[in-house]
Amino acid sequence: MSPPRYTINPTAFVGALILAPLVVTLLTFWTLIGIFALFFGAIPYLVIGTPVLIWAVGRIKPSFFAYAGLGLLGNLAGWAVCFAILIPGEGMQEAKEVSAILFGFGLIFGPLYAGTFGALYRSFHPNIRLLEA
Repeated sequence: MSPPRYTINPTAFVGALILAPLVVTLLTFWTLIGIFALFFGAIPYLVIGTPVLIWAVGRIKPSFFAYAGLGLLGNLAGWAVCFAILIPGEGMQEAKEVSAILFGFGLIFGPLYAGTFGALYRSFHPNIRLLEA
């Protein structure tokens, strides 16, 4: 028996992909870190998160916590790849430190962005409740 498949709604996907970091930033702007996270985290979110989320929307029921877990795993995978590239380089200590700081904040904001994406996608998808019945 194959796992359930969900239809992918491109409009809901793009809307949730764009709005998720903006919603998280609006909810965390008072920390100032939330504002900087948008600028520093937007590229990794789009580069790492988009393929992961495209894969996920057809296979995993959209929910905050399921997608937040994917955001955490995506951030850890990006961190591992980045450090695998930086480790052999001599004189890369400053790049390693900056990367560690950025990925450290990504441990917080990556799951928040992906989880918010899951919640938004679920609310934007016009037929998601029909698929669950």
